[in-house]
Amino acid sequence: MSTTVQEYAVQTLKSFSQFENVPLDQLAWLVENSEICTYAPDEKIIEPGVEITKMFIILDGLIRIQLPRGNSFTNVGDFGTGDISGRLPFSRMQSTLAHLIVMEDATILETHESLFVEITKHYELIEALVHNLSDRIRSFTSQQQQNEKLVALGKLSAGLAHELNNPASAMVRGATELKNRLSQTPDKFKAVMNVRLTNEQVDAVNDLVFKKANKGSSNQQSLMERTVLEDELTDWMEDHGVENGFEYSETFAEFCFDTDDLEFVRENVSDEYLPPVLGWIEDVLTTEKMVEEIEDSARRISDLVSSVKTYSHMDRGTDKEIVDLKKLLKSTITMLNHKAKKKQVTIDLQIPSDLPEFCGYVSELNQVWTNILDNAIDAVEESGEINVRAESKNGDLFLYFQDNGAGIPEDVIPKIFDPFFTTKDVGEGTGLGLDVVHKIVEKHGGRIDVKSEPGKTVFELCFPLK
Repeated sequence: MSTTVQEYAVQTLKSFSQFENVPLDQLAWLVENSEICTYAPDEKIIEPGVEITKMFIILDGLIRIQLPRGNSFTNVGDFGTGDISGRLPFSRMQSTLAHLIVMEDATILETHESLFVEITKHYELIEALVHNLSDRIRSFTSQQQQNEKLVALGKLSAGLAHELNNPASAMVRGATELKNRLSQTPDKFKAVMNVRLTNEQVDAVNDLVFKKANKGSSNQQSLMERTVLEDELTDWMEDHGVENGFEYSETFAEFCFDTDDLEFVRENVSDEYLPPVLGWIEDVLTTEKMVEEIEDSARRISDLVSSVKTYSHMDRGTDKEIVDLKKLLKSTITMLNHKAKKKQVTIDLQIPSDLPEFCGYVSELNQVWTNILDNAIDAVEESGEINVRAESKNGDLFLYFQDNGAGIPEDVIPKIFDPFFTTKDVGEGTGLGLDVVHKIVEKHGGRIDVKSEPGKTVFELCFPLK
């Protein structure tokens, strides 16, 4: 290395804020024992899976971090002039999942890890590098936590959108059909107006119709039984001169009409007026059914919005408060319902109503339930089962999340609460979910344990009640 190049490197290092308090002789020693390398655009400095043995100080240029996503890449950050990358003293970094690619002509000071022991003898230099390592950990942790929240939010948003779409579509469909029905009312009204019945006859028919309507469309018969009933109703109406009997039979069967009911109507009106009266009855029942469907859909949307409000802890403070455990767990299950239904996973909730009062940070506890349940849904096979139960004993609240998945390998269990540890594929998990769970449980003065074997994995959470 020429003296001119060495002096350039030392002066460049000294101009960087992180080295401004490092004596020149220490910087000169670092440069003398390192290698100055130059790179052209598109060159790769590091590739995924390759062991990292060097510290890189960028004297000039721009380097980009690219994470593989299937057949493409996602840009996750840049290193520019003055930045430090690669392996630092006291860092546990072994390899990376990303590419380090040169974007602009770059000059980099590369220091092999074999020099790290000697670096510790230079106080100001090692202090600057340790500060940089701390900043990098803090920045990376913050970014990964944000990514974890965005991934969780994306999953919940997708599920919620799907859950809201079904009742919203049902409302639109019901409203459209109801509008079409109402457009046919004038002709039917004209036919009914020509019917001449006594008050007693009208009351008899009305009582029957609204008795059936008030029960709602609640026929619990099997499909075969229902088909037989519809055929019987159709045959009866055709025998009595009702031309549209086959159109009416489905609605009548849905509201539990049988041939005895039709016979009752015929006895209270003459055969001449039977078709328009049955048409009016079918109209009333169909309208009732549509309104009922719209009402159910609106209630479902309202329940979902209520679950979101409970889950997100809107309009609440950040202090501890009494936790409605069953309500919170139900809202979390609602948020994950789409994902569970996709795999036909059953989530059984067993929360006794006589549990002692438990105080906690509600919004944070929702993160605990979400992460554990989300992992459980991923762990089980199609038609898997998850059981959530709670009990109080010895002055503590115990919560058990059990699934019948393949289980967690024995050598993996000690690592699952470590930051950034994940068994999921790249892009599917950041390894912070259970780390967040562990920290929140500890914040509440509790503890979390895991026991696992094939077909049975149990996360046991314990919270002090006092």
